Amino acid sequence: MSVEKNQINFGADKLGKDDPFLKITFLGMTIFLSLMIGLGIIEALGAWKGIDNQSTFKSLTAESPASLRDFIRTNLMVNHLTTFVIPSIVFAYFFHKSKWGNYLRIDKFPNIINLFLGVIIILAAFPLAQFALWLNMKIPLPASLIDTETQLAEMIGNLLIVSEPYELWFNLLIIAVIPAIGEEFLFRGIIQKKLVEKFKNPHLGIWVAAIIFSAFHMQFQGFLPRVFLGAILGYLFVWSGNLWVPIFAHFANNAFQIVGQYFYQQGKTEFDFDDMMVDVNWGMTIGALIIIVMLGRLMIKLNTGNRS
Repeated sequence: MSVEKNQINFGADKLGKDDPFLKITFLGMTIFLSLMIGLGIIEALGAWKGIDNQSTFKSLTAESPASLRDFIRTNLMVNHLTTFVIPSIVFAYFFHKSKWGNYLRIDKFPNIINLFLGVIIILAAFPLAQFALWLNMKIPLPASLIDTETQLAEMIGNLLIVSEPYELWFNLLIIAVIPAIGEEFLFRGIIQKKLVEKFKNPHLGIWVAAIIFSAFHMQFQGFLPRVFLGAILGYLFVWSGNLWVPIFAHFANNAFQIVGQYFYQQGKTEFDFDDMMVDVNWGMTIGALIIIVMLGRLMIKLNTGNRS
């Protein structure tokens, strides 16, 4: 009798943990609770330093001292860790215990060729992202929303200002390293994987996850380019079967822009990422698409048997 009861309990427990609704609910609650803890930490840091967080963000200008930028960077780091990294690890560990790394597909370091191809593909996609931005600008948006996002873009530009040598490395950490890890853990390692399983179609799962990824950022002037970026990262995950590949590509994409902006500030280049012409070069766009398809097919062949 006791054996039968244990079997019933075990079956119920297994059924519960395999319930998609339970997993979605658990993930949402984990993100919410972790985010609340993160906001509490941010408020505590502000109180400790005697700084009002809201006024600090609004008062950031190109002339602000490095200490003010460092405070905002620290807040962003806490926010990224508690919104993306920690909830993803908690979710993976709760449902998969000691195999959480295998579930996220980070337990094995990828082949160097995969990392190289991932970086080339994400950088080659730049003309296509410009095309997506051109399409995005054709979408009418409320003036108030445009003003808000313009102010946000200006704040990010002021945050990227480097007056001390360490600030470049700090920017790379909080804008390239941590977001690449956390966002790929959540959107590709968990959400995309669940959507592919749900739809039984990798393409549909990749693009829906990319739309969710872009919507989560709440920046609608760059909505379509970010959807495209998310889709490319999603395909890199499927093609390679290893989450470190899109993580590294995501990092390279962000780092390339940060370093490029740094060189522009230092007067070592005339190319300004914040003042790019949104003109579609059809030749480069079509060429970029061909390169991505060819390198994608190569990655698939290299990883036959490793992809999930």
